[in-house]
Amino acid sequence: MMYIIYLSGENVSLAREELKSVMVTQKSKVEIIHDYPRLLVINTDKKISFSDCAFVTEVSRYLSNLDDIKSFDFTSYINTTINVRVIKTNLNVDINGTLLERQIGHLFHTNGAIIDLNDPEHLIRIYKTDEKGFMGELIFLQSQEFSKRKASLRPFHRPVSLDPKIARVMVNLAQVKAGDHVLDPFVGTGGILIEAGLMRCRIAGIDMDEVMVEGTKTNLKSYKIPNSKIIKGDAFDTRNIFGENFDAIVTDFPYGKNTKDDNVRNIAEQFLEYAPSLIKTGGFVSVASNFSDLKIPATLKLKNRFEIYIHKSMSKWIYVFEVI
Repeated sequence: MMYIIYLSGENVSLAREELKSVMVTQKSKVEIIHDYPRLLVINTDKKISFSDCAFVTEVSRYLSNLDDIKSFDFTSYINTTINVRVIKTNLNVDINGTLLERQIGHLFHTNGAIIDLNDPEHLIRIYKTDEKGFMGELIFLQSQEFSKRKASLRPFHRPVSLDPKIARVMVNLAQVKAGDHVLDPFVGTGGILIEAGLMRCRIAGIDMDEVMVEGTKTNLKSYKIPNSKIIKGDAFDTRNIFGENFDAIVTDFPYGKNTKDDNVRNIAEQFLEYAPSLIKTGGFVSVASNFSDLKIPATLKLKNRFEIYIHKSMSKWIYVFEVI
């Protein structure tokens, strides 16, 4: 099956890696036909679900290259309603999108389709770059659900918390699937576990602050997320607390008011030493930290590191490790 995938521009490298991780998790064999920073045309051996992605803006089923559109078979659109929209990306010279929409719409209309700007049965997308143009039918559009889960809208929240989209990306980078057991050892207000839980994972969390533990439980309950164990305790005592291995670890490391605090760094680096004892070889550890230069133990292989902008002059770094 061929897809046209349009990625978020918030952090393109992160978006591309999330997409790759999701396709690997779904065990899809992928051939990249066209590759632009935010636009991919791919051929896969099976249907892919994009619903768990945070940084995929939209996906269309591939219909045609614009150069070949006059030979396109419009039969399946006869007597159905359509709307055409142009998405411009990787363009050095702007084009008249409205004119192109009218031209493509006219082709559909003359071949039996009905133009409906309000409530069409089929949403036709034209993705235009400097070199190429592609036509597809929209099958996935990113919802507004992430914005509805902003920390400030949860029953329990604190001023600084990961954006839900970043939390979701971190879970996806850990290459987990429904039913996998995910641990957040520094659970805070539960943002990461909310995203993992909504992906139908089994989730576990630890925090030394009883207020955070109870607040996380409240948040998970508000999103009707089952299969969770949230416990007050020390992250370095995870083995004794849970007595089992996890499929992945995803967490936002604690931070102090002074991000140069040696104790904050030590907690992160010491937990990276401890983490491989909690998950199987080949499993992933996805973490966020205020430090760009965390010491990496020999038992972890760094797969990727991304800088993400938080606010003002503050950035975080997402690390993705594989246990070796």
